[in-house]
Amino acid sequence: MSCYCINPLCDQRQNSDNIENCLSCGTSLLINDRIRLIKPLRALTQELFTYMEVFEVEDAGTQWNPVREQRIMKVLRWGSPKMVELIEQEALTLQLIHHPRIPKSTLDDFFTFVPNDTQLTLRCLVMDKVEGQNLEQWIEFNEKISQSLVLEWLRQLIEIVHDIHRSNFFHRDIKPSNIILQPNGQLSLIDFGVARRVTDTYLAKISGSGGTNTGRGGRYEITSVVTPGYTSLEQIEGRAVPQSDFFALGRTLVHLVTATPPTDLSKDTKTGNLLWRDKAPQIDKPVADFIDELMAFLPGQRPQTTEVILQRLEKLPKQIKNYRLANSKVFKYSKYTLMVLGFLGGVFLSIRLAANYLVTQGQKLEAANNSQGAQESFDSAIKINPEVKNYISKFYFDKASRSTQNLRSAKKYYELSIKYNNQDVETYNNLAFVCQLLNEFECVTTNYEKALKLNPDSWSGHYGLGTFYDDQGKKDLAEQQYQLTIKINNQAIPVINNLSRLKNLKGDYNAAIALALQGLQKTKEPKLQAALYKNLGWALFEQKKLGQAKEYLEKAGELDPQRADTYCLLAQVQEALGDNDNSWLNWEACLILESKVPEVFRWRADVLQRIRLKPNSRQVRTNP
Repeated sequence: MSCYCINPLCDQRQNSDNIENCLSCGTSLLINDRIRLIKPLRALTQELFTYMEVFEVEDAGTQWNPVREQRIMKVLRWGSPKMVELIEQEALTLQLIHHPRIPKSTLDDFFTFVPNDTQLTLRCLVMDKVEGQNLEQWIEFNEKISQSLVLEWLRQLIEIVHDIHRSNFFHRDIKPSNIILQPNGQLSLIDFGVARRVTDTYLAKISGSGGTNTGRGGRYEITSVVTPGYTSLEQIEGRAVPQSDFFALGRTLVHLVTATPPTDLSKDTKTGNLLWRDKAPQIDKPVADFIDELMAFLPGQRPQTTEVILQRLEKLPKQIKNYRLANSKVFKYSKYTLMVLGFLGGVFLSIRLAANYLVTQGQKLEAANNSQGAQESFDSAIKINPEVKNYISKFYFDKASRSTQNLRSAKKYYELSIKYNNQDVETYNNLAFVCQLLNEFECVTTNYEKALKLNPDSWSGHYGLGTFYDDQGKKDLAEQQYQLTIKINNQAIPVINNLSRLKNLKGDYNAAIALALQGLQKTKEPKLQAALYKNLGWALFEQKKLGQAKEYLEKAGELDPQRADTYCLLAQVQEALGDNDNSWLNWEACLILESKVPEVFRWRADVLQRIRLKPNSRQVRTNP
């Protein structure tokens, strides 16, 4: 068995695996006291333009994970600051995104190494090896995939992308060669080398804020990543957004259902859309329409979130069934029969048909962004047949639900839904929530009050109003609404968690503990358990029960590694116990992870202030 030298300048890199140092250059063959390079996955060369090498490695593990296993390691030999930034970004991405079908990499898996007698600083990134075959290779030896398989694979991929986007990243290089079909039939997504984090700074750059009209983010320089056939126009121009991943995903599906790379397909000369459907006769129109929507020309024309795509996937089987029925001979015969009956059936049937026709026209006008025309058509339909009011209300409710990323549109549609049905509690609750996100506070209270007037036992209304008061810092009013919610629905675990947190903020630690324990008895959902354990550990910390507090906070971190407040509290507990090294690691997580929790910002401000006062000290102490 061979072992390879990591030194890119070494003349003879292949060695026997039973020696400690390279026979040619003397560099250690055991990297970072744990890793041996088993075989290169790219040809080894001393050419200067080769920036990255990739090896299959044997990893002996760390003290925290002492499991010997075969893994993959990328080695950045040399490169520009941008190349260094990209591998550091990939390391951070893999550390923060946790999904069973994404390669796992931890903080200890990214390090630097200096070969013997060189001034090279190699940056090394280790990650789990994903067994299987990438889809670019797979499609070469298999037929175009079936409709049922494309729906299953799309669901699997969107579930992965959902966790990526939820972690405030987007991949930027989805394509068949970066998707692995594992032996168990599951898909994995790999190669996060160009993934980007969505931050306010990044959004400012791509919007050109403060820059010029250069079309590439003003004076900012955004790296564009281009794979011909799979990359959207906005990404080519350096303005990639999360919806750019959906474009690449749509193009990947086209490749799989046609067994033809997108670059080999023709385009419509007027629209620029791919002409692919004639090569995929196994795909029904509803699915083909959805794939075309994924790769629409503009990001705003694509589904806006992974949640929307998952909802649409749930509805597609019914749409396919209806489409096949509508195109069957039996249905066409029945349609012509109905036309004859409509002609002969008298005034009543004609009225209903006329009303339904006006409703259909209204939907088409709304789809064409002619809202005024749509409402005129709907109002005319109601005058003919008032029974269609609820149908129109449901139409606007569904449209609002699909517009949640565009809050102004969602608000408009919920208001129109209420116009046609002012007795629907759920619509008032949803409108109040959208207004809360828009900071239109009078709209929030007005609509929650209307919902609760219609149904005083609407626990979701009380909960929504409680979260509104909570966000406003009105703790007593929030507590009152949370208690009403629990009285109506004592299984509402998020409410129990919020009330436990409020009790901690108000200093009522025994009540916070009792609520957290009550919630833990009623839920097995990991993220809710993590939040409750966090509140329990917080209260025990305030009561100076440091050992118990540490135990529960560590359990919260295991269940949900993305909670910044857990690490902030754990850091403080470890400081109180004198464990300053581990405390500092948790402070770093507290500062890095995304959070909207007010107390997190206060804890961060405290620790940053102390760091500024003692810039060379990692020993920081604070109180929540």
